[in-house]
Amino acid sequence: MKTWISKYWHLMLIGFIALIVGGGVLFYFQGSVSSFPASQPQRAQEEPDKNQYEIVTVGVQGDGFYPKNIEVKAGVPTKINFKKMTSFTCIDEVQSLKTGMDVFLDHENNYYTVKDLKPGAYEYNCGMYMYYGTITVK
Repeated sequence: MKTWISKYWHLMLIGFIALIVGGGVLFYFQGSVSSFPASQPQRAQEEPDKNQYEIVTVGVQGDGFYPKNIEVKAGVPTKINFKKMTSFTCIDEVQSLKTGMDVFLDHENNYYTVKDLKPGAYEYNCGMYMYYGTITVK
């Protein structure tokens, strides 16, 4: 007398293999596609002239942005340096829908120019929407 396992083992094997392959594909492509509307992330800019810009540094660590809230002055040319403090972080992109920011982060220093922001609060996030910060313009 055959049991149902011995009768359907080949179907269970195919299902198990499909489950493993599907899980591997999902793991491989996790976070590689951004839902942000920009076509291509911008590369970070070179180090700016400190006499022409106010420079604000945001540390990028494995668990988010530090400080989470930065303040800049309205009308003052400002560059934000998203400085990677570690290579052990999934944060490789910084985005802000309201400011149009979409910057791919290289190692260490990554400058982004803040352009003509009106007073208010502007939220930014990592490319996977896991970590958030705020730019407050006064």
